[in-house]
Amino acid sequence: MAIIAAMKFAHRAKWLVFLTLLVNAAAMVSPVINGGDSITYAALSQHIAMSNDWSDLILDGQDWLDKPHLPFWITAVFFKLFGVSAFTYILPGFLAHLVGGFFTYRIARLFYGRDTAWLTVLVYVSVYHLMDSSVEVKAETYLTAFIMGACYYWLRFDAQAKLKYLLLGALFSALAVMTKGVFTLITITSGLVCMWIFQRHWQRFWSAKWWIALAFSLLFTVPELYALYLQFDAHPEKIVFGQTHVSGIKFFLWDSQFGRFFNTGPIKNTNGHPLYFVLVFLWAFLPWVAVFFASIISGVRKFTSRSEAEKSSFVFLCGAFFTTFGLFSATSFQLDHYTVILFPFAAILCGKFLTDWLSDASSGRAIYWIQMGFTLVLASLAVVLSIRINSLPLLAFVAVAMLAFAAYGYATRGLGKFAAVAYPLLAMNILYGFLALMTALTFTRYDVAYHAASIIRAQPRTTIYAHQMPLECRELGLYLQTTCQPIEDFNSLVRTTGDMTVVLRESDVAQLTQRFPQAKFLATLDVVVHKTGTFNKLIAMAQGNWPLEKVAVVQIRRN
Repeated sequence: MAIIAAMKFAHRAKWLVFLTLLVNAAAMVSPVINGGDSITYAALSQHIAMSNDWSDLILDGQDWLDKPHLPFWITAVFFKLFGVSAFTYILPGFLAHLVGGFFTYRIARLFYGRDTAWLTVLVYVSVYHLMDSSVEVKAETYLTAFIMGACYYWLRFDAQAKLKYLLLGALFSALAVMTKGVFTLITITSGLVCMWIFQRHWQRFWSAKWWIALAFSLLFTVPELYALYLQFDAHPEKIVFGQTHVSGIKFFLWDSQFGRFFNTGPIKNTNGHPLYFVLVFLWAFLPWVAVFFASIISGVRKFTSRSEAEKSSFVFLCGAFFTTFGLFSATSFQLDHYTVILFPFAAILCGKFLTDWLSDASSGRAIYWIQMGFTLVLASLAVVLSIRINSLPLLAFVAVAMLAFAAYGYATRGLGKFAAVAYPLLAMNILYGFLALMTALTFTRYDVAYHAASIIRAQPRTTIYAHQMPLECRELGLYLQTTCQPIEDFNSLVRTTGDMTVVLRESDVAQLTQRFPQAKFLATLDVVVHKTGTFNKLIAMAQGNWPLEKVAVVQIRRN
């Protein structure tokens, strides 16, 4: 009976997975790139695509040394194939999100079977921060896919030393390193190391096959090392971080990783707190936070009664999750999106717990009511925010979504305990859909680059400049599929030739017209110059209560 029940739940989970992916994918159609980091990463990729210079990362005309090349290479390929746009920036990241889900499924199936794997994927696709990162698209979006791919193939290689497992494991490990650096190998290997220690397989640590695996992983990172050499090590005269003789390879292997961990590198953050990521997890892993803690408690309580295979799986997942989580918490360089790479391991733990819980008719009801509580909170949040913002499209979306939710609830009155899985997922879909729509409507209403691009696009082609708006300049170049040059003063324009279009604050127009009396106004925009910030700022912008700035688009012809 338990097996039949699990199969039934897995079948229902498939439809909910596909529905959630559709809701998640709908956010890709926004014509505006949301985050400041995303705009910067898209601008770096655009330079590669436009210049065909695949070794140098250039931002605002300057050499850029921070992240490895791989995410920008991937995005540049999509820009080459489909053109530069917000959609083509998001698309490869969303596909990476799907790849991460696929390998999460494969690991869960390897450990616990097909039915648990589908419940795992259901958790994976509906975790709030994973949904958000799939369209925000930072390095962690790609990194999640590569880490899970590496973990899967190393698990297979550990059990059976086949060449394809070796090559694929090494390839995915190298892709992870070329996305975020050598620290990613800790996340990839920590689960295996903990499992070997538990199993007392000490010989694994000096086994030749694993040294060969490490060698292949390092070999496959050569493209990144070569690109860094060409851009920095071969040009010691370049000024980076205010000094010459900067080694890109040394930065990649040490400063960008250990330098950040110990806060001794050129990029620092001194505001860390040991409990920061614990607090982040409480909202980022919604609506499955309670299920995760229940899975850990249940796994520990029932550990001695499990089979050796299940014990090893539990140790692997906990080792992979908590080792990196602890390292993140120990460093003072902390950003909320870092822990996204650990959520697939947590999703597998949740999938296993849910399978056992749903299959056991006598299991406790506490988790049921907690999940129903999350359902109420998430759905109510969408309703309250839509009323507070008082926007007709948002009110209409929430009303239709809530009616559909109520109809589903009525039609599936006999769901039983599975309601504690389906209902919070649907509530998260409603809230996520609301937030995505709110963000898209707000940014398309107030974004400087989006509106300036629509004005400039209708004019004859000129050189584009943006005055004292570097981030908006990058974004404007993306929407116009050209280069926008940031300037800090107007003296630099005097030395240029040819026609130009300048985007600037209206308060600075007088300075421009003193130097260029022939300047012609194209438009004056009421916009928000720095659109990103806190959630309260976004709500205020959506309400129309955030102070606006007047930005002018001015054309200067020299003929």
